[in-house]
Amino acid sequence: MGESKKQFEDFRVKGCVCAPFTLLKDDGEINFDGFEDYAKYLVSQKFTYLFVNGTLAEGLSLTLEERKQTAEAWVKVAKGRFGIILHIGTNNYKDSQELACRKIGVDAIACFAPSFYKPDSLETLVEYISKVASAAPNTPFFYYCINFFTGVYLNDAKFLELAESKIPNLVGLKHSSRELPNAHRCMMVNPKKFQVMIGSDVQLLTSLSLGIEVPVIASFLGQLFDNMKTAFDKVDMKTASKYQCQAQEINTIRSEFGAGINVAKAMFNIVSGLNAGPVRLPLTDLSQEQKQKLKEKIDSTGIFK
Repeated sequence: MGESKKQFEDFRVKGCVCAPFTLLKDDGEINFDGFEDYAKYLVSQKFTYLFVNGTLAEGLSLTLEERKQTAEAWVKVAKGRFGIILHIGTNNYKDSQELACRKIGVDAIACFAPSFYKPDSLETLVEYISKVASAAPNTPFFYYCINFFTGVYLNDAKFLELAESKIPNLVGLKHSSRELPNAHRCMMVNPKKFQVMIGSDVQLLTSLSLGIEVPVIASFLGQLFDNMKTAFDKVDMKTASKYQCQAQEINTIRSEFGAGINVAKAMFNIVSGLNAGPVRLPLTDLSQEQKQKLKEKIDSTGIFK
């Protein structure tokens, strides 16, 4: 037990985490043939970890079997390139346990709160997440807070405090909530044990200043963050701020077209030169006219030249 505890205390994600899209064909089926080229692009973007089957991946629009296949595909192409954090969140703990217990070589797993039948208290949330995490007791586990999607607005710092003694493999949380003070409070809960990762493109530099060094971001922002982090480490705040302004500019453009996953995926297709395909219903793609306008706005920034 002592060795296991030390294993979890020593686990730390380092570098920059990509939340990859799920590559889809025009008919909505997964395009596994494109994973290798996608992985090469992510290497060029300086990513060190992948957060697989999360929100940008439309994880909840995939079947359990598709999520298993996608996880295996990413593990295969990630070997020697990236660590893997596998998101296993669903709307029932049984399915999440099924995804969690598969031994396919991931480095960590993560799960968010169910979003239809919602936990109504911290105690209930801890009990639910504990059931999920217990399916893979030897795998580091992150709680994934994305309250504006799940509708579960509970105190994440209190969650860590309550969960510490109940979820032995809990190593931290991915904080995609828009309330940065909440992330800061989480950092104060046993920082030797718990790691906080930020999931907001517009809070990267502010997060660095608070000591949150690992972001989980879209596929086309890795190089931008790497440049920002390099400048930040040199205490070159003018340059670091320039890159944060660029991230904000990209986010502003995205917001003009609705700010959804469909927009982010269209941006990736434009910026990377790869084809991640469409989004899956009930999400809908941008029209060709919208995609052209989006491309013109992106090109006008000069950020990705």
